Amino acid sequence: MHIGTGFLSIPVAAGCGAIAAGAVAAGAARARKTLDERMVPVVGVMGAFVFAAQMVNFPVAAGTSGHLAGGFLLGLLCGWAPALLTMTALLAIQALVFADGGLDALGANIVNMGVMPCLLGGAARLVLGRRSLRLAAPAAGVGAWLAVVLGSGMVVLEFFLSGRLNTSALFWAMTTSMVGVHALIGIVEGVVTALVFSYVAKSELAPGLTGKEVTA
Repeated sequence: MHIGTGFLSIPVAAGCGAIAAGAVAAGAARARKTLDERMVPVVGVMGAFVFAAQMVNFPVAAGTSGHLAGGFLLGLLCGWAPALLTMTALLAIQALVFADGGLDALGANIVNMGVMPCLLGGAARLVLGRRSLRLAAPAAGVGAWLAVVLGSGMVVLEFFLSGRLNTSALFWAMTTSMVGVHALIGIVEGVVTALVFSYVAKSELAPGLTGKEVTA
């Protein structure tokens, strides 16, 4: 889902960069005020887990491969603000060190794989933290799947706004390819998210995931 260098127009890249910068600034302010010191180790461990998991690719279909994105999972376990700051750092490292995603598209990648899934995960945390684990874990998996599919759709939209999909054939071809492949990738994301969420909630490693009121 990473967008490389030169694929987005300057206005689209700049607009996504502005959205990402505003969201990260809001996340930093929120985390400074609300981050519980008990959550700091959880954020660190889960950030390391997502970073390592993103390095592992698995085959999907037609010669394509995918990997865990992790934004929804981080938002679910840690709250949207710490999750967004963590995902921003991971995506920046990937762009700067591993050339995974272009620097001019970093804002778009943060929006697609950071802002949107972390906000969804944070919202799910508020709801699922008060539900029985039997219902919450499958719902967490569905939410993670949805976040991946929506992220792929946002990539298509950004390409369209950049003028790269100037015919209906190109638009529908990319939509079918991106959304179709990421719907499959999202299944793995959903399963991993449900399993990790279930384990963390049962072990009470993250405050707020045992039926008590939580803060996102």
